[in-house]
Amino acid sequence: MSTILKLELESRCSIKNKKAGLSEPSGLALAPDGSLWTVCDENRRLFRIDFAGQIQESLEIGNRGLEGIAFDAEGQICVVDEDVSKIIVYDCQTGKEILNRRLQDLEGFASIAAHFEEIDGNGLEGITFDTMHNELLLLKEADPGLLIAVSADLKRITSVEILDEQKGFTAEGKKMDFSGMCFDAKRDLLWILSEEARCVFTFDRRQSRVVQRHSLKKNQQGRSIRYAEGIAVDKNSERLYVVSDDDAKLTVFRIV
Repeated sequence: MSTILKLELESRCSIKNKKAGLSEPSGLALAPDGSLWTVCDENRRLFRIDFAGQIQESLEIGNRGLEGIAFDAEGQICVVDEDVSKIIVYDCQTGKEILNRRLQDLEGFASIAAHFEEIDGNGLEGITFDTMHNELLLLKEADPGLLIAVSADLKRITSVEILDEQKGFTAEGKKMDFSGMCFDAKRDLLWILSEEARCVFTFDRRQSRVVQRHSLKKNQQGRSIRYAEGIAVDKNSERLYVVSDDDAKLTVFRIV
């Protein structure tokens, strides 16, 4: 991909609603119908929100410690549990658990087992669905950062990439971490967030390298995004959405 992408800040709003339990969002995804969904790691609910940050719906679920959210090919909600390195699938209408899979039970786990022996808070942090390759992608936060591809039936690990400096991931003197990602079907790219580096990378899996690095630090308007934890892209409207956990804010960028 040779086209240089730019992000123009369009809007920013609070999505915090302590009464409803939405205070520290830890993931973001765009549903097949175009709506936004988020998850919080401190409660047992999934939230559908509008683009002004208002809660439209919430689903009660049976798990805490959830760090990412995505929609699979069937339109079901997929999340990752950081504490036990597990993928959980929920019905998007009822919140009922359909299935769950521990990473260690997947075929091919032996190749990455050593990286999960002592995760110490650096476990699974993000999830997205690659519609072009029909597989779920999981993101490990650090030590090392990993991009783990899993078959759509959640039975086997199909590939693993270490996300390091050689591939273009740099944090300008800080420890590199990863906090969220989403798949861009229009460009066949991943948008990958780093909270510590305060930026979002576009990553080309075909070339196994970072294509661009977009800063989330102060821009011309004096705006800065802290604690970025979730990201979603709308290929139709050319919008990129970023959610922050401690600040509980939704930031919208126009992709130009």
